[in-house]
Amino acid sequence: MKNRYRNRKFKILFLGVMLVTVAVFMSGCTTFDNFRRTFISKDVEKDAETIYIGVYEPQTGDQSEVGKNEIKGIELAHSMYDNVAGANVELVYADTQSNTNTAKTAIQTLIKMKPVVIIGGAGEASSMIAGPYIQKAQIPTITPSASNPLITEGNPYYFRVCMTSYQTGAGMAEYAVSADGLGSQHVGIVSIQNDSSVAAAVKGFREKTDELDGDDNYVVMNTTVSAEKPQISKLIKKIKKSKVDVVYLPVGAAAADRLFTQIEKEGMTNITFLGNRDWSSQDFIAMMKKHPDIRIAFPSDTVVQANNSTTGTVTAETQKFLIEYASKYGDDDIPTDEAAEGYDAYLLAMNAINASRSMKGKDVRDALASLDNVRCATGVFTFDENGNPVRRVNVCTIKNGQIVSAYVTDTTTQAQNIQKIG
Repeated sequence: MKNRYRNRKFKILFLGVMLVTVAVFMSGCTTFDNFRRTFISKDVEKDAETIYIGVYEPQTGDQSEVGKNEIKGIELAHSMYDNVAGANVELVYADTQSNTNTAKTAIQTLIKMKPVVIIGGAGEASSMIAGPYIQKAQIPTITPSASNPLITEGNPYYFRVCMTSYQTGAGMAEYAVSADGLGSQHVGIVSIQNDSSVAAAVKGFREKTDELDGDDNYVVMNTTVSAEKPQISKLIKKIKKSKVDVVYLPVGAAAADRLFTQIEKEGMTNITFLGNRDWSSQDFIAMMKKHPDIRIAFPSDTVVQANNSTTGTVTAETQKFLIEYASKYGDDDIPTDEAAEGYDAYLLAMNAINASRSMKGKDVRDALASLDNVRCATGVFTFDENGNPVRRVNVCTIKNGQIVSAYVTDTTTQAQNIQKIG
């Protein structure tokens, strides 16, 4: 066991050294350089001894697993980078308890602590609740994993690490029809009634297929189902009749489980099903053990694959994250998407504080919006006008119960707001 542990550590360290070398040749704008400047910077507007970063996350309740994973990433980054502009950085916490009523109290309490930046929250509802309060207080806030476009739209103080559902939809479309991906010419789309996130994802998917297919029409089936009563048998008949070989299906684990069960009974396992970022969750991975013959792919910010190698969006900071994560939490604790996104949210906050030369919320917000090509664990960050990252999409699948990267989009994808989607 000890030999295997040492071998794995050696492999990770060796890969880290190699990729750091590559990154230095590729670009001088590394996160390490940014933080080297951070540590020696002194000339801020006020001689602050302590800077507070707020952590607005569910530590209890049904969303606590995601919240705790994001906190693990935040705390790891803090343990590595705990000083900026000559001041110590401390984390202050507010537990949303996975409850909308408590989330309102939590964000109000956190704002009274006067943090320079807030990180959070996990979950669409709590992030939406926080929006008006953080905008009024002019405190820049970064959600690691909430993807609904409405969170950042119209709020200049809200940013996100993950991509929006529109962006991931566009990325999945590229994977579906491009020659380097699945190369499909017979694609189906399944939408969910009254779900703005799914509507955004489908919009991104459809517009990207229209862009890529030229005079052809690759989408040969487009249907909408109810979230409460999806009528699986009727849906399967439509899929079979359309003769598609790829179906975009941005639904949760429960609905996918029911559909996949019937798909297997019908012998339709030649179809590849494309999902959303929820498919990278442990619940979904566990569910897929019942469906070993179903082909799937989904967008993910995972930074480590089943064979312990990294994905196509790797940076030098990715390797640093993996090495330090194993050191802090143990070699057997594999970092989740949310942990990596929490880590990146903290790095982006620190870069903005350093670049702003100020502790004023508006100045830090402007600096955050102006960050360009900042290399973090999950990729390279530049923000659009609505606080969304402009990045490439990493497409993954599941093999032997673990996530494996299958494709990285050739180009970056940009978000659209709900007004354009509707």
